[in-house]
Amino acid sequence: MAKLLFLMSKGFEKSGGAARAMQFAAMAAEAGNHVEVFLIDDAIVWAQVGMAEGIRTSTGEDMEELLERLVARKSPIHVCKACIERRMVSPDELIGGSQVSTSTLLVERMGDPEFKVLTF
Repeated sequence: MAKLLFLMSKGFEKSGGAARAMQFAAMAAEAGNHVEVFLIDDAIVWAQVGMAEGIRTSTGEDMEELLERLVARKSPIHVCKACIERRMVSPDELIGGSQVSTSTLLVERMGDPEFKVLTF
């Protein structure tokens, strides 16, 4: 199966698009693909406990449930270290299954020919 990296930068102002990206990531993981999500900029909010609650795609899928499905599949949810530091978000405020990662890891994944990178 494919190795997919979903790079997300959309926060609350584009929550519908962010939820849709998370939906595709969950679907890809459940189809047996290796899926990783990397949250940068305003998208780091989706890894904060409780922030995805009530956010839905245009077709009704719940963002919080989509994140839970990814965590259940052990799909890494990377959260940009510099982005949380800039926004004064503590790693203790992040959901289980997420991990604080550096831009170096992101660049490694982007340069890895085995990964397809999808940006949202």
